[in-house]
This record gives sequence, structure tokens and C-alpha cells, in this order.
Amino acid sequence: MSTTFLDFYRKEWPRVAAVQAMTVGGASLLAGRQSQKNIRALAVMNYMTMCTHQYEEYVDPGYLPGQINIGMFKSKQPLSWPFSPNGAMCANIFFRAIYVPAMIWPKTKWLTLPPVLLGIFQAFAHGSISIRELMKAPRRYGPGTLTSVMLHVPIGVAYFTALRGHGPISRSDWMKSAWVLAGFFAFGVITSNFALADRNTP
Repeated sequence: MSTTFLDFYRKEWPRVAAVQAMTVGGASLLAGRQSQKNIRALAVMNYMTMCTHQYEEYVDPGYLPGQINIGMFKSKQPLSWPFSPNGAMCANIFFRAIYVPAMIWPKTKWLTLPPVLLGIFQAFAHGSISIRELMKAPRRYGPGTLTSVMLHVPIGVAYFTALRGHGPISRSDWMKSAWVLAGFFAFGVITSNFALADRNTP
């Protein structure tokens, strides 16, 4: 075994284990989706994934805010403006909050659909739109991609499979879900970030 590989693995084995965990979790969900009937359990997994997703974005590797500020806003203050620590904190409270109703009322489809759709959207946003924008930034990996692609998407697929056992999704459910997501993006994401953008934020 090469010294280079050992040096790499000695340094990175916790991250390798994290990727292994996501791979096993996502693959297990996809393989067993026909037998997964517990919508509340899927909602709990989805919430846990969002928490892990935020850890990836803000801690390890954790450079998403600066990457967004450079790649999307051409900021000269990438650590704090316009995507600021206060804005990120408030927005991410809303990101976690939208997952809570699905755990409490798992059979209410218009409450369980928004976090599932949001999780799948995260995979597309991080994996395509964000990456193209962030190619202009110094680092080319968009933190949040692994958790959204490897966990949010399999959970979403398993959720829609389980939902078939509880009857069709009505047009009213889709409409209410769309309004919930619209309100979430308008107040939880856009308002939080723009209202708290401050060039003097420490």
C-alpha cells in the first residue's frame, strides 16, 4: 500500500466514514423503498439530513457562505457580506423549521410535501445551478452537494413510494405545498438574508 494513500487516509478517514455512512443510508433507502411505509420515520430522517446538510455547508468543509458571496455577489467581503452570519443563522432556522410539521403530522400531505421537495431541490441547486455559479469562486465543490444528493434524494424517492400507499396527492395538496414553499423562500430565505445584510457585520 502506497505511503501517499496512507497519508491521505490517515488525514481524511473521518470524512471517508461520513461519505460511507451517506452512501449506505441512501442506498438502503432506495433498495428498501417498496417496504418502507413509515412516513414519520422518513420525515425524521429528512430533518436529520437537513441538520447534517447545514453542517456540511457551514462547518466541514464549511466555506459555502464565502463561496456564495464571491461567486454570486462578487463581494469584496466574502466572509460577511451580503450573505452574513446573522442572515445565515436566521435562514437556516427556517430551513430546519419547515421539516418539523412533517414529523408531527406525517399524514397531512401538504405539510409533508414541502420538505421533501425542498430536499430534492437542494440536490439540483447544489449540484447544478450553484456549481456553475461557483465555478468563478476559488473552490469548486459546493458544500451541501453530498448530503443533498446522497440522502435528500433517496429519502424523497422513498417518501413518494410510501405515499402511494396512502392514496393520491390531490391538486389542493400540491397548491398548498407550493404556497408553503413560496412563503418559506420569501420570508425565511430572501427576507432574512437581505434584511440582515450589513457591511459592518463582524
